[in-house]
Amino acid sequence: MPHDPGAPRIVVASGMSGTGVSSVCACLQDAAPGMDIIDAGSKWADINEACAPGFTRMLVVTTHDIIAITSSYALIKIVRDNFTDAPLELLVNASEERDALKTYERIQVACSHFLGETVGFAGSVPNDPIEQELGEKKAAHMTRPGFGSAAVMALQNLATRLDEELGATMLRGSWRHGDRRDL
Repeated sequence: MPHDPGAPRIVVASGMSGTGVSSVCACLQDAAPGMDIIDAGSKWADINEACAPGFTRMLVVTTHDIIAITSSYALIKIVRDNFTDAPLELLVNASEERDALKTYERIQVACSHFLGETVGFAGSVPNDPIEQELGEKKAAHMTRPGFGSAAVMALQNLATRLDEELGATMLRGSWRHGDRRDL
């Protein structure tokens, strides 16, 4: 599907594979068809290409795993080095909100201390595999794993918030990374 150059562009990326970035991106695309949501994956070349020549916001997807946390911090550092004013938010996948807030706090403390930066908290996606709702027999016949209803609801709420925030901002004028603002 071609990307609409006039739509707010959100880059969804991860510091490492295995965080569910593609599933998160697909669910966000379904929930917010008016936004241009790009799955940048976890390879720097793909992330860099998705970000240039400009983007509205980046969602960094992570889990509570220490390697994922470290990789997310490294990704944030690289993005900050290359796109200095890029709006960044952290989304913690496969985690209840309480644990997600702890993960976010770990990354935010490191970003604040070492980078002098603040990263937003996009929320959490609960560990809610679709198998729990369908039963193991039905789920075994599915070709692609998915999210259960609680996870889908969390991502729909995030998509709605982003759509509302970016819609209001676009009415006041573009603030995409790399765009010139006429004040």
